[in-house]
Amino acid sequence: MKVRVWWAQFAARVAFQEGALLKRRGDVAGARAAYQQAIDSGHPDAAPKAALNLGVLLGEQGDAAGARAAYQHAIGSGHPDVAPMAALNLGALLADQGDAAGARAAYQRAIDSGHTDQAPKASYNLGVLLAEQGDVAGARAAYQQAIDSGHVDIAPNAAKNLGVLLADQGDVAGARAALQRAIDSGHPDAAPKAAFNLGVLLADQGDVAGARAALQQALDSGHADIAPKAAVNLGALLDEQGDVAGARAAYQQAIDSGHAEAVLRATVNLGMLLEQQGDVAGARAAYQQAIDSGHTRIAAEAEDRITRLDKHAAMDQGEGTT
Repeated sequence: MKVRVWWAQFAARVAFQEGALLKRRGDVAGARAAYQQAIDSGHPDAAPKAALNLGVLLGEQGDAAGARAAYQHAIGSGHPDVAPMAALNLGALLADQGDAAGARAAYQRAIDSGHTDQAPKASYNLGVLLAEQGDVAGARAAYQQAIDSGHVDIAPNAAKNLGVLLADQGDVAGARAALQRAIDSGHPDAAPKAAFNLGVLLADQGDVAGARAALQQALDSGHADIAPKAAVNLGALLDEQGDVAGARAAYQQAIDSGHAEAVLRATVNLGMLLEQQGDVAGARAAYQQAIDSGHTRIAAEAEDRITRLDKHAAMDQGEGTT
């Protein structure tokens, strides 16, 4: 009897491992069959893990109903690690399917598990969902719960999101505090994004010094997406303050970054700045760079500005003739 039990447990673990191997090899049908074998074994560890993996596999194949059933099976197992992860995955699946109520319930189940990794993630996801649903109070509470978890990745991102949410609600003090918390975390993604958002917020509030410092911090982060955007915003801020040299340098940093969006914005802004400074050749070169990008809207704007430059130049020449 003991031999049979041992063999059944061994077979269940092998089936689970085979399913993972076949999935990596692209054998979807084989992986499904192997995972199902592990699930049917009722093994206390392999079966829940196989149900979770099957849910992921079916979700990737577009079988939402099958994925949902697999996740529910994993949740029902009560496995201390697998069940919370399955609840989180189910919440994400239902949210994508437009089932907000189902997603909320699934996320709450993951939160209630108290799992050190999955519960904070579920709180964060719930905050995103509730914010999209217009439930500001619920989103605030969910984000705060994620922040309070102290999770190394989730807490800073939740603080950043909370800051953006509060800024949209006009709670400037609350937004500043939340964004600063994300910045202070030093998180490689959340901190630069929070610094950028803080810079935008402070600029809107007329706090030029604070906005400049925050945007510079975002720029100095070297974040592939945020730093170039911060350079554009910093350039615009400095331009408004009459700091031509600083604005030119910031715009040039954005251009040098190669970031598609930032380069387009910076080239046009730099062209306008140089035009105002009477540097027609420099302005034309900047506008031409925007035109060469092929971006329809930006290129059209740059072409219009070059046309106006040529028109003004022709008028100036006309005034100089006798």
